[in-house]
Amino acid sequence: MDLFKILCAVICAAGLGAFYYLMALRKGSPQRKLGKDFKMPDVRLHYSPEMLYNTYEDAGEDGRGQMRLYWLYDFGLIACLLGVMLAVSANIADGRAWVYPLMLWLTIARTAADVLEDILLLSLLRRFPQRRMSPARLVSGVTAAKHLLLIAWLLSLFMVLFLKAFGI
Repeated sequence: MDLFKILCAVICAAGLGAFYYLMALRKGSPQRKLGKDFKMPDVRLHYSPEMLYNTYEDAGEDGRGQMRLYWLYDFGLIACLLGVMLAVSANIADGRAWVYPLMLWLTIARTAADVLEDILLLSLLRRFPQRRMSPARLVSGVTAAKHLLLIAWLLSLFMVLFLKAFGI
């Protein structure tokens, strides 16, 4: 890996940590203000429209503002995670190997799903208390796809590491 790729990976990894800190760890972070028992809908694998709207309702007016801020920070986290995933893919999978394009496709598809998810969640939150069931079902499916794409990328990463470890 050349110096430019290493520098990009380090910047993206630092950004990943910084955005996670802003979202969940710092004293005034959205996740802390919402409470340790509060779960953002996008961290679940799947949720119903009713569960999504109950989460919005349970958060209250101030909590919905914190959710909005959390998802705005999430766009930065998404960009940094994209950089980390691309750097890892480029470093682990040889560009000539068949798995490399698969890893790139999974990375880009996961990123697109994550961006679409945040846009839909923010759109539904902005319209709350109006309940739009079809978009709420759609965003739940997008959330599931985002998680499954990440799992597929991780499986491909471990497969490459396994094959390299045994010289296959």
